[in-house]
Amino acid sequence: EDDLLWLQGDDEDAAVPDKDTDIKPRHYGGKAHGFERDANGDDGSQKRVGAYGEELDEGEDEDYDDLDDEDFADEMSTEWNLRKCAAAALDVLAVRFGADLLNVLLEPLKTKLWSDDWLQRESGILALGAMAEGPEPVTWESQGSESDRRSAGCIDAIEPHLPTLVPYLINTLNDPKLLRMVLDNNKRVQEAGCSAFATLEEDAGPELAPYLEPVLRSLVFAFEKYQNKNMLILYDAVGTLADAVGSALQNPTYVEILMPPLLKRWSKLKDDDHDLIPVLKCLASVTIAMGPAFLSYATPIFDRCHTIVHTSLLQYQAYQQNLEMDEPDRSFLVVALGLLSGLTQGLRTALESHISGSQPNLLELLIICLKHPHAAVRQSGYALVGDMAMNCFPLLRPQVSSIMQEIIAQLDPEPKVEFISACNNAAWAVGEIALQFGRDEADFQQWVHPLVSRLIPILLHSKAPRSLHENAAVSIGRIGLMHPALVAPRLPEFAEAWCKALNEISDNEEKDSAFRGFCTLVQMNLAGITKSLLWFCNAIGKWNRPSPELNDMFQQLLNELREHDSVCWKAHVVKISPVIQELLVTRYGG
Repeated sequence: EDDLLWLQGDDEDAAVPDKDTDIKPRHYGGKAHGFERDANGDDGSQKRVGAYGEELDEGEDEDYDDLDDEDFADEMSTEWNLRKCAAAALDVLAVRFGADLLNVLLEPLKTKLWSDDWLQRESGILALGAMAEGPEPVTWESQGSESDRRSAGCIDAIEPHLPTLVPYLINTLNDPKLLRMVLDNNKRVQEAGCSAFATLEEDAGPELAPYLEPVLRSLVFAFEKYQNKNMLILYDAVGTLADAVGSALQNPTYVEILMPPLLKRWSKLKDDDHDLIPVLKCLASVTIAMGPAFLSYATPIFDRCHTIVHTSLLQYQAYQQNLEMDEPDRSFLVVALGLLSGLTQGLRTALESHISGSQPNLLELLIICLKHPHAAVRQSGYALVGDMAMNCFPLLRPQVSSIMQEIIAQLDPEPKVEFISACNNAAWAVGEIALQFGRDEADFQQWVHPLVSRLIPILLHSKAPRSLHENAAVSIGRIGLMHPALVAPRLPEFAEAWCKALNEISDNEEKDSAFRGFCTLVQMNLAGITKSLLWFCNAIGKWNRPSPELNDMFQQLLNELREHDSVCWKAHVVKISPVIQELLVTRYGG
């Protein structure tokens, strides 16, 4: 009953402007580079560990201490209520009973999803979403516990029904009785509906692509209807949609539906208006998804980002010279750098004329950002460096010498907790830069020793965050791929830690290039892997689909290691798990 009262709220208040006190402050940080992990690598039994070893409970970083009674009630109304508690219970049951649960609930679900009562249909949608949450399917049937495979089974059981379910969920947006969910005249119902749809976007992902036109038209209509508070949720929903469907958004029809109303909102806001920040963040995702289709909109967006970056740096310089001034809000700078990263990923070298013609030059401003006292600015700066290295390296190369000096300084083996994300992005960016130089190219060799001397201690730091270990390992591998003779002598120092760091990372191109580099180091220094042979074999066995080139390297190396020291090989092989042993024999022979 309380939940229904919350949803009903005040009648027809959609046209009532929000008060400033209605909108909770948001804190905007830069993106941190990370990796997807195989589901079978984390059974959920391990404690969450903080930056330097402290155990964290789930949700510990949520802080309600500063909320007054009204704020607390508002938080609870949007975070936990009877419906969400029931959904959480279903989630737990789905993890425990897997496909068996769906078999029991399939008929009641059908009844609710196709009910004439919109509340019944909403409850069915909530139940469906709850059961779809949980561990991803394990890759090999022979790996993981029975409970792992059972919990994955509920997702597998739902999958055959997606061709029916996804159109149904999309069509709910066009149901007049379900306008409460996104386009209702009650602001609280708008909030609940738009938040639910953002969750659907994350779960459905590319499956939403065939239904983009009705989805976009519904969201665009909401631009004219929502007040400021719900507009923030709407921007998140648009950005999440772009992330979910990716290049499908490049269709000219979709571009024409979305961009004019989005830019209409963007053009009405001044550079120092805080309402501009979520728009810029949303546009970052949209530019990546639209790619070349965004080119006609690029000039005003790039120019405004450049202006914001330049102005923000000047404001901070003035503040440093007169600390009695109010400190400038760095959120504008952080989000503008994030949108420039989005433009770089979406437009690649097509951005060359914009960057080369910028005054002052964007790269000069970027180097100043890498020196900024605030870690969030440096974090966003290193993200832009990495994206430029990947997508338009010729533009970045003239400034690489200055950038490398800042990266080396940032790579602290034990950074302060607040600096970890900046260090993380710096560790990733240097690997992207290393790949762009030629094999054994002299221009990069001068940095190999100082970089590796910084990255190895990060990798060996037992309490450093896992993401920092992973990015350090990938960059060591990539530097090793391009400059193996300079890195191979140090292989015994980091081989075991390197293999452990990337043990659970899902297959992707970054992992592939890192492993090709590591294998190159092993080829040059077979003795250097001897003490870590068990971990190396385990790391090989964790690959699902190595690229042909990498697979050939694994085959060659395993043969060479058997022949190099057969006694050592046999002593280590017996310690390898039976699953990995069987896989290695199947793929690469005995």
